[in-house]
Amino acid sequence: MFFVDSRAQFFKPLTTKYRAQVAECLCLLHQRLYGAAAEYGQALNRDQVLDIFEEALARAPVLEGEDSEQEQRFKTLREQARWILQILLENGWLDKHVDTASLQTTYPFTRSGRLFAAPLVEAERRVSRTRHRNTRNTLNALE
Repeated sequence: MFFVDSRAQFFKPLTTKYRAQVAECLCLLHQRLYGAAAEYGQALNRDQVLDIFEEALARAPVLEGEDSEQEQRFKTLREQARWILQILLENGWLDKHVDTASLQTTYPFTRSGRLFAAPLVEAERRVSRTRHRNTRNTLNALE
């Protein structure tokens, strides 16, 4: 079953007022870990993840909701990035791994987090990707 243990509230980060910002953070982190420019030999520590989240938060807008008259909940982007990291850890999107030899903490995606973040990244792409040559040729002929 999918919604058990740490994944009981898996989609909770994507249901808040800040869902567009959380989705942008997930997309940017996924691109950094698994995209074309990914560095596979190095895992991301907390500061690097927070820097990625701050960059994503600078890009993404806050959605206007029912409590739009309230002032912003977070004073800085860093504070909001920490909140997003915590909510993603609590709801099963990210894991916290501690290397016992070097005592370094890294934050990779969980298997479920990686599988659900990939479609968010694909939805942002403007160019369609196909897996088969015949499909590409058909697409080109139609264009």
